[in-house]
Amino acid sequence: MSLFYNCIYIDSHEDNKETVRFIQNLAHTDGKLRSPIDLNISYMKVVNLNPIQWVNYNVTPKKLKLSNTGYTVMLSATWREEEPYLYGGPFVSSYVFSQLHFHWGKTDMDGSEHHIDGGSMPMELHAVHYKSDYGTQIAALRQHDGVTILVYLFQLQAAPNPLLDDIINTLPFIQAANSSIRLIPFPIINIMRCFQRDYFVYWGSITMTNIRNSVLWLISREPLGISIEQVTYAMLE
Repeated sequence: MSLFYNCIYIDSHEDNKETVRFIQNLAHTDGKLRSPIDLNISYMKVVNLNPIQWVNYNVTPKKLKLSNTGYTVMLSATWREEEPYLYGGPFVSSYVFSQLHFHWGKTDMDGSEHHIDGGSMPMELHAVHYKSDYGTQIAALRQHDGVTILVYLFQLQAAPNPLLDDIINTLPFIQAANSSIRLIPFPIINIMRCFQRDYFVYWGSITMTNIRNSVLWLISREPLGISIEQVTYAMLE
């Protein structure tokens, strides 16, 4: 069985409420389709939207924790005041940062969950956000428009990425599943890039506790860098 995904490439900025409404309405038809997917650029519709606005991502959190969940490495935080959040772009409300985590494979060339035109990359970062109207990520997962995930793909480069050092150097201390460690707090933006345009967007899903939940996926077209040594070091037991 073949499935059609309404995958859209956001190229530039324009105040287009009809386009936002069109994207949001796709949640009802595409929100249960399987993710991740292979992004076929030649089949995408190009649209223009207002820039995504990033608030508080440069604020240092009160606490920062790195956890081995048994499936991935997750970074979570608590803030003294307001959490980081997004608005604008394809959103009709604000979306609050919840956590970020990584996906990688057994080799340095096959680790990303999303592919672009059939090609894989060594690692992928997911920054999970929930709609502020719903209060928590758990409550938001019950809603068709409650969660959005920002995706960053990593490509190999010769030099190590110093922005990943705080995480990679801590991995030996959380080799056991369900272990965690506190990090010296740093702004989340140290790891993520604030993109306002040049991204792909589609409705898909994630499966949690045997329930498939709708997710609005935003994939940055510009990859982040990582060295072969860093990818190898990141592989947990």
